[in-house]
Amino acid sequence: MPGPTNKLKLYWLCQWIGWGLYAVLNAMLINTYMALPWTTNFGLLSYGAAGILVTHTLRAHIHRSSLLSKPWRTIAIHALVMIPLGAITLTILIQLCWFLVASQTMPASNFNFSSIIVGVFFNMTFLMLIWLLIYFTVHLIWRSIAQREAQLQALQAQINPHFLFNSLNSLRGLILENPTAAQDAVTRLSQLMRYSLTQSRRPTVPLSEELEAVRDYLAIEKIRFEERLEIDWQIEDNLDNIEVPPMCLQTLVENALKHGIGKVQIEASKTPTGLKLAVTNPGSLAPTKAPSTSTGLANIRERLHLLRGPQAKLTLSESGGQVLATIELPTT
Repeated sequence: MPGPTNKLKLYWLCQWIGWGLYAVLNAMLINTYMALPWTTNFGLLSYGAAGILVTHTLRAHIHRSSLLSKPWRTIAIHALVMIPLGAITLTILIQLCWFLVASQTMPASNFNFSSIIVGVFFNMTFLMLIWLLIYFTVHLIWRSIAQREAQLQALQAQINPHFLFNSLNSLRGLILENPTAAQDAVTRLSQLMRYSLTQSRRPTVPLSEELEAVRDYLAIEKIRFEERLEIDWQIEDNLDNIEVPPMCLQTLVENALKHGIGKVQIEASKTPTGLKLAVTNPGSLAPTKAPSTSTGLANIRERLHLLRGPQAKLTLSESGGQVLATIELPTT
């Protein structure tokens, strides 16, 4: 989504292009009925300037009244007032422009003044309606995108303290027992923290970055659990650049270690429609007393839905004393 400066530039670009095109087409249409001198045609471009003046005034009112943040009913009521007022003002300005630059070139017998006023008013009403529809639609879409991005960032922030605290607990037990291992754990933890800080600004990251974060996390846990923890990596080739939600695989691995220390299998594979990430660990799907676990999994489901829609999903299953957590992420 463009920033405030780019939004303003885009607004003025659309204003000049839209109203400039209207002025040119209007001059071409008038010339189909009569041949006007080039000086008069140049003066007719002032129609575009009148349109910019009126619509920019409407924009100022919209921003001054914070109309974009109000309910649809309030927006509609304001629009019903702004459309005729804008049309009347623009009709007056256009007739003034015509009188100043072109009326002397056209005999009075060639037109009926009242009918022209009515025709111009209806045309301006239609233009005001179209302008407001475009303006409100674009800004409401931008607001929706901004809300979606803010929601994603809030969801990602929920799990950041989570894995950091777990890693710090692992590090605390190593400082006196094994200083060398503790130094390695500090290095791994710093890399995790760096990843946590950078990933919060992005809705997705390459799978290679997510896997590296998981390796750092597991290296810390491996030092803690030693031989009790065994990792089986099943990662297909040519998947590094596929975009995934940050911390999604790490959360599955963290959840697996909470429910059963043993052989943990981590799989990443291509499917006909996208990517499959799976974590298998010893355990069961019995209800847990740890609220952070259910929060983390619900977090992943919500982020998957926001990013890729209902086709992206997280499923849990149990078989033979093993729990399988699977993320299906469409990429096409």
